[in-house]
Order: sequence, then structure tokens, then C-alpha cells
Amino acid sequence: MQFLNFIRLFLLYLTILTIPIDGQITGAISDCTNYNVGENVRIRLQTPILATVRIRYAGGSETVADNIPVSGTSYMDIWKIPTDARLGRYEVDLTPKNGERIADVTSFAVHRQLAKVISVELDKTFYTAGDAVNPTVVVRNTSDRNLENLQVEFEASTYPWIAPAPDDPPMWKTLMTSALSLKPGEERTLHVDKAAVVQTDKEPVAIYYSIVIRDSLRPEHIYDLAFAPPAFTVPLNTPPSKEYPFLYLYSHLSDLPKSEAYRQFYPPEYVSDVIHFDVSHTMFPENTPVVLSYSVSEPQGTHGVLTLRTKVLDASGREIESAAVAGSIGGNHTTSVRDEPAGLYRLHVELTDASANVVAHNQLEFSVNKLPKSILVFCAHQDDDTAHPGLIRAAVENHIPIHFVYFTSGDAGGCDRFYMHSCDAARAMDFGEVRMGEALASLGHLGVPRESISFLGLPDGGMEQIWFDHMHDSNPYLSVLLASDHSPYREAAILNLAYTRDSVVKAAKDFILKVKPDMIVTGHPDERHVDHRTNNWFVVKAMQELVREGTLSRDTQLLVDVVYGPQPGLRAPYQMKRAPMFVSGEAAKLGQEAAWYYESQDGNHQQANIIDFRKLPREEPYPHFLILDWYGHEGWNEKRAQ
Repeated sequence: MQFLNFIRLFLLYLTILTIPIDGQITGAISDCTNYNVGENVRIRLQTPILATVRIRYAGGSETVADNIPVSGTSYMDIWKIPTDARLGRYEVDLTPKNGERIADVTSFAVHRQLAKVISVELDKTFYTAGDAVNPTVVVRNTSDRNLENLQVEFEASTYPWIAPAPDDPPMWKTLMTSALSLKPGEERTLHVDKAAVVQTDKEPVAIYYSIVIRDSLRPEHIYDLAFAPPAFTVPLNTPPSKEYPFLYLYSHLSDLPKSEAYRQFYPPEYVSDVIHFDVSHTMFPENTPVVLSYSVSEPQGTHGVLTLRTKVLDASGREIESAAVAGSIGGNHTTSVRDEPAGLYRLHVELTDASANVVAHNQLEFSVNKLPKSILVFCAHQDDDTAHPGLIRAAVENHIPIHFVYFTSGDAGGCDRFYMHSCDAARAMDFGEVRMGEALASLGHLGVPRESISFLGLPDGGMEQIWFDHMHDSNPYLSVLLASDHSPYREAAILNLAYTRDSVVKAAKDFILKVKPDMIVTGHPDERHVDHRTNNWFVVKAMQELVREGTLSRDTQLLVDVVYGPQPGLRAPYQMKRAPMFVSGEAAKLGQEAAWYYESQDGNHQQANIIDFRKLPREEPYPHFLILDWYGHEGWNEKRAQ
């Protein structure tokens, strides 16, 4: 079986980036997906033809190299990247001898990594509470100039762009050096004794430490972030049981189990071999007819006239309406429900025999909500959509247009765990592509088509820097992990989008004008994760500009998530109103399953603790709020909180 899988993969590989020319199959492959400035770009052809190549900056007409001869199927140097090259994605065009030019046979990204954590070693793997941690770290200047005032920190696992929760213990850090100077290409090995003391009181834990390189004169400027291997730690006088490290349950998203794989998930009152509901439509808008469909199979061993009885119950169990049909009951049926206010309801269907004995029964849960006519959802990261399973299913089931725009590609959210190695720019970009694939699969499970999902490719953790410090395209933000100041992703909706406030706001405006949504959904403006709150800031600024330009109505609804953890300092001045969304059990179930596709974020640990049907929340998993005066209070967030 493994050999057959290898053959399949090999045959698939041969078809990648191939184009027929004169009966032959040809194409090109670069030896790296992402190059640092100063490196050589190398490509090889898939067939031994004579050709020339042209290299273009993607998304524009700028040609950086042209008429470069290539031949054969071995890697050849085609371009030494200048140290001042534009960052982002480049495309390669191929012109066979005596043939027509073929556009974009391959592409690659270019980044600028100035300083890098090359390796991190702890003095041991297994610790007992109270042991000292003595790390050794190797850092390198990967630029072509001298770097001064480098500060290297050893600290608890951290993402600098997420403020600590109010109940978190105070953050600590140990400075391995605060004024390091490195010449171009120079490496330095740093060692600190007792950089930390491991602590655990009750049970074994795996502790993860971070290494951050930053500019000591500009602490907000981070050169690199890396993570140490886990320190497996046990309390004193404790048997040596260990916490498992982070694992992934499935090797491919297609291996995830589907809904039918766990019938025991439903309580008995929702399971019947005789009465089968159409569960594809269980979310309905207010002020429209609710039509529920089901089929009935004639049960075996029954005699005489059967009666089909239906009743509709509200969330309190109060009967709203009922009906009964006697005689031939096999086949398809529908039940219509008169207009009901927003809330949760159940349709109960049972078969009784001539003696009024119940032969079979089943029930279907459905919900009614006030729904918009069209929806545009802006997410900071892939998996932020898991806050909206009810809204998504309501839109899909009622053919309400719904579109998603992801600002970042989540390149920092578990990259080190995924590769079990600290992430360089190439790994970070590749991990962003992993997370984009997860978003497509998760939303696809809920019924959202691919063409309704867009990615901008901003840097994970960098949106606040872009908002405050990099307003114009002349001064883009250089991201920490991607080491780029333009979006490097082939999948980006806007190729080489500049990491600047102006570019991001314009992109948001363009999506709003294209979709013309009745409702816009964003993160909360007070969220402690910088990407979540600035997601809101970018979108609201775009909306405010469109109002001034006369192309967006003030009646456009703005829905935001709950605050998962408030940021310190700044607070939004808006008026907000809670906006509940009632979720049917079937939609809640699909939402639970959709979250499993984000395997890189939790390794599918959630699936080991499936919430059964009765306990799934019947409102959106987190409260939502409408911002009533989003068009006002301009400028409240223009300066950082002191």
C-alpha cells in the first residue's frame, strides 16, 4: 500500500505546473519557495528544451530580468536577488525556442531576514520542579549590513502581539544580551545559566520557552521569534509520567470523519429508522414561511390504520400547533409553520396504531432569526470564523450571499509546533498556506463555496504595527516571521499587497463595494489580540470613508464578536447592543465538526471531547454585538494607549 501511495504521489508531482508544447509536457520548478535577498534563484525545466525566461513582480508589469537562457532538467541560476529587491511574490514566464511565451510557469517569494535564531538548546529534556534551565542559543546576522543593539530574550512561551489575560501571572524575561553587535553573516553563541527555574505544583507539564531578538533602542521592532524544545517537567516526588507533546490526529484533512460516523451522538428521541428528516434546512429567517420536510417508511409488523401526528413546540415546550393524518402515511411529507418570532423550536412527529400505541417517533430542531440580506465577514485569522457557525449556516441554507475575507494567513499560530522546529520565512509562508487550506475545508463543510473566500496575506501579529506605524505605501511594515513587507502568497486576493494602513483600508473598501453587504462582521474593537482589534479598526475606517464618499449607507449593520480577553488601556467609545443568534442542533453540530478542520490549531484534541447533541450551545458559541454608531468617533484609536 505504501508503494502504491508513493507511485500516486510521484505521478501527481509530474503533472504539477505542466503545459503541453508541440506534444511535449514542459514546465518549470524553482528550488525554493521563498528566497532571502542576496540568494540565487534556481529553476529546472521538466523537459530538456531550449528556452528563455522572464521574471516579473507579480501583480504588475515590472520586469526584473529577461531573456535568460535555460535548458535541460538540472537546476540553473537565473537571478541573483539584489539586496534592495522588492519583497513579495515574483512570477516566471517561459518562452521555448521557436515557441510562444507561457506566463507564470512557476513563482517564488522574496523576503528580507535581518537577524535569525539559528538554534535553541536546553541543557536537558526532563526537569523536576525547582530545576534551573540553562539554554544555549545561536543567533546570526543574515543581512548585508552591521546590526547593532540586538537584545536577545529568553522568556515564557509568548506571542508579543497578544496582551496577557487579566488573571495571567506577571510576564518574566531573562536578557541573554542587551547590546549585541553582529557583522554581516556573523553568528554568536549565547549561553545563560539559570535563565529560568521550572515550576509545576500538581501534575506533569510540558513547558515551552521563547527566544526573541529585538532592537533594544526600539523594543517594538522584533527581528525574530523562536521556540525552544519542550521542557518536560514533573513536581517533586512525583512518578515520572509525562504530558504528551502536541500531536495531530490526521495526516490529511480529507481523513476527518463525516457526520454520519457517530450516530450515538444523537439522543434516542432524535433517531428513527422510520421517520427521516431533511436536516439540510433547519435555520430560517423571520417573516417567511417555515417548511420542514421528512419521509416516512411503513414500519414492519404493524396492522390496521396508522396515524401520523405532528406538533410544533417552542423552547419552553409549549405546543404551538399540531396536526394528524390517518391512512397511507408512507413517502414524503412537509409541515408548514406559521410566522414565529426569533427563537428555537422543535417539530415532533410520531406514528400511532389503531390502539394509540406509539409505533415510531422522531423530532427535528429548527431556529428562526432576524437575518440580513447579504453578509461580509472579515476575520483576523483562519479559525476566527468558528465564532459564527449559526450565522454561516443560516446564510447558506437560505441562499443569503455570504463572503469571507481573512486579513492574515495565521503564519505564526502554531508554525513551530507544526514543523517541530522554529519557523523561518519559508516555513512561515508554507504554514500560512496550511491554515488557508484549513479555512477552505472548514467553511466548505458549512457549505460556503470557494469563490466566496478571500485571503489578503497580512502578517500574523503585525496588524497593529501596520495600523500605527506604517500608514503609507512608501513605508511598508517588515513582518517578523514572513520577513516580507508585501503579501508573498500565490493565493492572495491582491498579489503583493503592501503591508500599510492605506493598502489594507483600500482593500477592505474594495471588498465592501464589491459585495455590497447588508451586514459586516468583524472582531471586537477592544480584543487583547492586536490582530482581532485592528481587524475591526481597518474595517470601520473603510466603512467611515465609504460613508463620506456616499457609497455606503449608515444603515449597514456592523456585528462584532465577544471580547475573548480585553486589551489593557484603550477602550472603544461605541454604543453596542447584544445580538443573539439562535442555532439549531444540526447547525451547531456542523459548527463543531467545522472546527475540527483547524487541525494545526489544536491537533483535533476537541474531537477527543465531542460535545454531544444535547449539550451543544443553541446560541452562537460566543455572544455577538451590533455596534450602533460605528460611523462616529473617528480618530479615537489613532494613537497607542500609554
